[in-house]
Amino acid sequence: MNKDLRSFIGEARQLGSAYYANVSKPVDPIFEPCVIQQKLAAEGRYPVIRCEKVNGSELPLLTNLFGNYDLLGLALGVAPDEPKSAILQRFIEREANPLPTKTIDRADAPVKQRVIMGDDIDLSKLPIIHHAEKDSGKYITVGVLVVRDPDTGVLNAGMYRHELQGRNLLGCMFNPAHHGGYIYRRYKELNKRMEAVLFIGHHPAALIGTLCEGPMDLSELEVMGGLLGESLEVVDGETVDLPVPAFAEIAIEGYLDPAGETNDGPFAEFTGYYGPAKDPVGLMNVTAITMRDDAIYHDLDPAHQEHNLAGALSLESTVYDSVRHLVPTVTAVYMPVSGSCRFTVYVAVKKRVPGEGMSAGMAALTANPNIKMAIVVDDDIDIYNEQRVLWAIATTFEADRSLAIIPNAMGSHLNPAAYGEVRNESGPMNTKVIIDATRPATLHFEEPIKPPKEAWDRIKLEDYLD
Repeated sequence: MNKDLRSFIGEARQLGSAYYANVSKPVDPIFEPCVIQQKLAAEGRYPVIRCEKVNGSELPLLTNLFGNYDLLGLALGVAPDEPKSAILQRFIEREANPLPTKTIDRADAPVKQRVIMGDDIDLSKLPIIHHAEKDSGKYITVGVLVVRDPDTGVLNAGMYRHELQGRNLLGCMFNPAHHGGYIYRRYKELNKRMEAVLFIGHHPAALIGTLCEGPMDLSELEVMGGLLGESLEVVDGETVDLPVPAFAEIAIEGYLDPAGETNDGPFAEFTGYYGPAKDPVGLMNVTAITMRDDAIYHDLDPAHQEHNLAGALSLESTVYDSVRHLVPTVTAVYMPVSGSCRFTVYVAVKKRVPGEGMSAGMAALTANPNIKMAIVVDDDIDIYNEQRVLWAIATTFEADRSLAIIPNAMGSHLNPAAYGEVRNESGPMNTKVIIDATRPATLHFEEPIKPPKEAWDRIKLEDYLD
């Protein structure tokens, strides 16, 4: 069986209400799916949510696919009872082994079951959501845009936001630092149309692959296959010379004309704050929509923690690799939701010599400009438990000897605290911090209290609790 959105839904449903929730009552596409999701989160619940009926559309909606770290593990085949550190290790292993795509016949491609062209194209029939009060409109938030580099021919797949601009028009807001942004600028320089396919709905392991930070000459479609553990099956487009993931739910084909651009935003960002309006941004002219007969529309709430978690593993992998080159005894890296999975990183190391904790922190900060704070702890601290991380800081850290402050460093312009060269202006710079909460390598230090290993391994709760 091919891995796709439906196979993942089946796995989540089998695990019960902690992983899957169904909403049978009709929901309004203005805010309601997001509020349901956030109310569940307030109760500590992060299931995949299926809304059977969205007003104004015939398609059901799926959201919260990246709701918590356990769902990321499920996507990569890591069982719920395995250590959370196994999730990153599985990701690193698969990311390092990309697989070529496999082209199949259109008759075997579910995404070709319905083909909509010409005057029948109407994007408003999709259950596109207005997520936050001050958003400028309705956005496709988890569609993956496939384009081709005009110079190398390499296919690029990236996840961007796309504002509904008309029956057959979609905005395309590229991050200029991302490969897709570079490719779009190159088409503008050449004064050529850029063909594009925007697909919606696929297995979350495949979607995570589009967020990896690989080299320009490596297609994310191959990384997607690596993370799936099987080649991504594709089929030819109807109106564009581009591959379409055969087991996607929906595919939107079209082109971006450099002569025609639009505005975008404000937009609710992963920081929990609104990002500013952008002008100009790309405008996609839709030439065809293909989909399954019973297509499921996939949405992501951009101001909810699933936005943060969607890209967490890729960033953690980058940090792990950076730290490993300097401190080979790194055992785990975690970018917590409390830091928007971007701004704060926890690093666990098996410390050997003095200074190694601070070195690990410096390597972590340099791995990605978004990172604002690196907290380094010993390898016996569970970095997925923030209470233990804070305990390590409280009992090990002394600010006068284990704190490093680095001002005027390149950061994220989306961080509300970011500043420019004049401190009273906004900009791309942050002041960065390293907290070394590791114990001394060569001096005596009290060891944390823990039960004897024999007793821990022997005692099973199910043998004692009624």
